Amino acid sequence: MTARYLGMNRSDGLTVTDLEHISQSIGDILRTPVGSRVMRRDYGSLLASMIDQPQTPALELQIKVACYMAVLKWEPRVTLSSVTT
Repeated sequence: MTARYLGMNRSDGLTVTDLEHISQSIGDILRTPVGSRVMRRDYGSLLASMIDQPQTPALELQIKVACYMAVLKWEPRVTLSSVTT
């Protein structure tokens, strides 16, 4: 079987394929604060702005929505059916 997605592992430079590549991409999207990339200001997620907020049910919902919207916008290879905590 030929890999459909190829990329480079950010920590060791080795090749990553398929699910490893998608997983790394989602991690990058969620860890990147919106506005931090010079040439792509809208890339990333709003999770960084939620750090140190009081833990409430409303914040839990905001986190889920931030994850869902970021993955929906930036990772077309994935279709989310739910986001759990």
